[in-house]
Amino acid sequence: MAFSAWANAVREFIWTTREGRVLVTRSTDHGDMILHDHPGPMTTGSRHPQTFPLVIGHRGAPGHAVEHSARSYTMAMESGADMVEPDLVPTADGHLLCRHENELSRTTNVKKVAELRNRRTTKVIDGKPHTGWFSEDLTLTELAPLRARERMPLVRPQNTVATDEPLLTLDDTIRLVAAHNRSWGTRVGLCLELKHAAHFASVGLPLDELLLDTLRRNESLLPSVPMHVEADNPDVLRRVTSRVDLPALQLLTSSAHLLRIGGLEKISSYARGVAVRKDLIVRPSAARSPRRESGLVDRAHRAGLEVFAWTLRNENRYLPVEFRMGAENETGFAALEYRELFDAGVDAVFSDHPDTAVAERDRWVGSRLTGTRRVAAIG
Repeated sequence: MAFSAWANAVREFIWTTREGRVLVTRSTDHGDMILHDHPGPMTTGSRHPQTFPLVIGHRGAPGHAVEHSARSYTMAMESGADMVEPDLVPTADGHLLCRHENELSRTTNVKKVAELRNRRTTKVIDGKPHTGWFSEDLTLTELAPLRARERMPLVRPQNTVATDEPLLTLDDTIRLVAAHNRSWGTRVGLCLELKHAAHFASVGLPLDELLLDTLRRNESLLPSVPMHVEADNPDVLRRVTSRVDLPALQLLTSSAHLLRIGGLEKISSYARGVAVRKDLIVRPSAARSPRRESGLVDRAHRAGLEVFAWTLRNENRYLPVEFRMGAENETGFAALEYRELFDAGVDAVFSDHPDTAVAERDRWVGSRLTGTRRVAAIG
C-alpha cells in the first residue's frame, strides 16, 4: 500500500468528557469507529493506570518502512501507536543517534561514502569483536552524508529501495513526535532504549549524561512528549532515574539475565517495568507440551512491575510454528500471538507492525470492555 493511502487509513480523535474520562475514537476498516477509554502514557502516580495494553512502534514501523527513519516513525504514529521506540547510540561529539547498533554498515550506506572509507575498524563491544564503521568515531557533521538502509533486506525486500532519508538524532525525533502530537491532538510518547551503556561509558560517552543533555536542549517540548527509558544495563537506568523523573524499563533477554540482575523484587526498586522477550511470557510448544503461559506476568505484577513484550512481527519466520501460513517471509496468523499475549496480561507490546498491533489490541479490548458502543463514522 502506498504511504499516503496507508497513512490516511487510520484516524484517531481524543476528547475528554465532563466527568474527566479521556476517550478515543478510531476509524476501522469497515468505516465505523470504536469508542473506548484512552490509555494515555503511564504516569508516575500509579503502576497500572492504563485500561488496556499500550502499542509501541518498535523502531517505528519497520515492517513497512526502513527502521529509525522519519517515515517509519510517522507511519507508527499515524497507525495509532501509543509510543515509538528509538534505539540510541552516541556520536563522537555527544549527540544521541537513532540506530539499532553503533556499527553502521548494516543500516546505512556508509560503505559508499568515500570520505569515510578509511574509518573502518575493529572493536570489541560487550565481549564480542565487530568490524565496520562506528557511530562513536564520527561526528554529526561526518554522519550527515549517510542515509538509512533496510537492515533485513531478504526479509523485507519492499524496504530496499534507496530512500534518501538522513539519520535522525534524538533531538530530531523529539521534534518530530511533538509536531505530530500538536497536529493530531495526541499524546504519542517515546520509549528510549540505551544501547551498550558500559562500552560507551568506557570511551568517555556516558549515555545517561548525553540523554540528560538532550532533554535539557528540548525542555520546552518535553511536556508534549511522554517518555520512558529502557536498557539492559541496570546501572545506567539507576543513574538516569536518580536525576530525572522518567519511568524505567529493565530489558530482560533471558531467565538467566533476570537471575543475574537479582530478580523481580530488586528490579522494582529502580524500574517501573520489565521489557521481556515474548517467549519468556508464553512458552513455545515442546514435544508433549502445548504453548503455555510461564506465569512471569503474574509474578512481575505481584512485584509491582509492568510487563512489556518484545518483539512482535507479522512474518512467518518470527511467529510460533502453530501460527504460520505460507512461505517464510509471508504474513502468518499474527493476530493469534497478540491475543495470546494480551490474554496473558501484558501491559504493552513492541511491534514492527504497529498497525496490526493497534487493530488487534482494539479488537481484544472491544471484546472485553463493558459498554463498548459503535458510532457512525464522520466523513
